[in-house]
Amino acid sequence: MRSKDVAALTVGLHILGGIIAGLLVGYGVDYVMESWLGLKTSPWGMLLFFFVGIVSGFLNAYRDMKRLED
Repeated sequence: MRSKDVAALTVGLHILGGIIAGLLVGYGVDYVMESWLGLKTSPWGMLLFFFVGIVSGFLNAYRDMKRLED
């Protein structure tokens, strides 16, 4: 693979990884809040961390693209 192909793959994986990590953390937060504390926060934890994952994924992708420009 050429270096630009690897860089493009890395950027895509950063975005996808951020979203998946956000969803998993949000699911875990909702699970803990409901099962251990008895609070029904079902969609809100997942939605919050989904958006945090989107922002972090795009931020990491932006940093990678800036590093490639230099």
